[in-house]
Amino acid sequence: MIRLWNTLPHDIGQLNNYPDFLAHMHKKYQIHEYKIINLFHYDTEIDNIYPKLRFQCSKLNADQFKFNLTQNSKCTQCQKNKQETIHHYFMDCAKYNTQRKVLKFNIEQQHIQLNNLSNRKLIQIIQGDKSLDIAPNIYKNIYQFIKFYIVTTGRFA
Repeated sequence: MIRLWNTLPHDIGQLNNYPDFLAHMHKKYQIHEYKIINLFHYDTEIDNIYPKLRFQCSKLNADQFKFNLTQNSKCTQCQKNKQETIHHYFMDCAKYNTQRKVLKFNIEQQHIQLNNLSNRKLIQIIQGDKSLDIAPNIYKNIYQFIKFYIVTTGRFA
């Protein structure tokens, strides 16, 4: 949790009270108060998003398009005109560059072998690739960082 705090912009870390912090986070990341409070605890709404992403049945446009729930599989968050897949959401979407940098930094801090984390390895981690040699306690921390990414992007709010 301290590492996450240290990744916040300096001006946010200098706020003097909790209501100002919440107001700033809500304005900057479109995060609702209950999501900040429950970020590191079980929250059905947030914790259900990650498995849906992994199993390609999320609210991303490419997943919705497969089930004829939307007419377009393209990302509406950026101007790249690419399909909004899990790979695009975590690796390419320009709207989430800041959140992606925080995610990569925090994951790299968890394991010496993950330094200079490639996009390929990051997507393997996100998709839960069991061939990667990552200790369960480290993977639990990585899950918290992925959850933080999902919340701070505001894509599923």
